[in-house]
Amino acid sequence: MLFPTILLCASALAAPAPSVIIANGTVIGTSFAGVDSFKGIPFAQPPTNSLRLKPPQPLATGFGTFVSHALPMSCPQFTSQVGTSNLLSDVVGLLAQSPFFQTIINSGEDCLNLNVQRPTGTTSRSKLPVVVWFFGGGFERGSTQIYDGTGLITKSLHLGSPIIYVAVNYRVGGFGFLAGSELQADGSTNLGLRDQRLGLEWVAENIAAFGGDPTKVTIWGQSAGSISVFDQTIINGGDNTYNGQPLFRGAIMDSGSLAPAMSVSSPRAPINLRSGGSNCRVHKFQQFP
Repeated sequence: MLFPTILLCASALAAPAPSVIIANGTVIGTSFAGVDSFKGIPFAQPPTNSLRLKPPQPLATGFGTFVSHALPMSCPQFTSQVGTSNLLSDVVGLLAQSPFFQTIINSGEDCLNLNVQRPTGTTSRSKLPVVVWFFGGGFERGSTQIYDGTGLITKSLHLGSPIIYVAVNYRVGGFGFLAGSELQADGSTNLGLRDQRLGLEWVAENIAAFGGDPTKVTIWGQSAGSISVFDQTIINGGDNTYNGQPLFRGAIMDSGSLAPAMSVSSPRAPINLRSGGSNCRVHKFQQFP
């Protein structure tokens, strides 16, 4: 009785990796526990060099064949505060922001990527509803690495309402939310929110190839991600259309609230007094041009 079982396992191991063809090339994913995962897909040009501290730009060229990453690159992290009058806290903060720690978590500026996960067997004809996730972290830290959609997709299958899960990376800290009159004049404020918006536009253009329905997108976030969801509903006076179609039809906010916002050209950033420190978290709202 063991021989057929061994053959069955060998057949499963030999199953071809899932692949999807999109405008920029072919994306090769992985399959595990009934879920196909396509992680680390670039959705923008690297925000480096001349594009550092600039609005994200769509990919201008194809990438050929892209193989899914087990640990997609996260954006540079600002994981702890320094200057809290607590020596231990300051030491931890400095170590957490060291190049060594950033290397461990695979952090770098070329971080505008997203994950797509779907039930195994999904095809371009499936037209499944789509959930787009924005991570939390005080606009200072966080990434798609810490939120895997396998459990959510498995639960959706159990409920008989399968979904596709997309998680979008966005720039945080000074790389994503630096303010100032110069950046305002340049149209380069609230870059993290602009990253999210470009990610949603990528979903509108490409999710059908993965089996998702671009007319059935719900955005969802927790903490800073929840505030981001709120921001995405009011930017440009609430106009979330792209190529004449809404980017999303629903929004879910978890553990977020209205956040005080000053003009991006105000003399100084608002003070974040969480943890008793004076960390300048510059989440200031501005309409997109």
